[in-house]
Amino acid sequence: MRTGKGLRNLFTIILLHCNPVDPHRLWEATRVHLCDDLHHHLTRRLNIDDPTEEQVYDYGLYEVDMVLRKKWKEPSRLS
Repeated sequence: MRTGKGLRNLFTIILLHCNPVDPHRLWEATRVHLCDDLHHHLTRRLNIDDPTEEQVYDYGLYEVDMVLRKKWKEPSRLS
């Protein structure tokens, strides 16, 4: 079962609301699960033949960053 997208959303909630002591360490410890759906995405939708682990994890960070930017701009975050 691929759960990466849901876990990435949970990861962003943790970053925004729980102030983890070491976000980098949290990412390193969970990135395999956070990105378990992205190899397929990179291959099928972005036409990257056999993406490396680094490419998958970089894309995972990109997706986390996009969610953080979106959530940060929500009206509830601005008040």
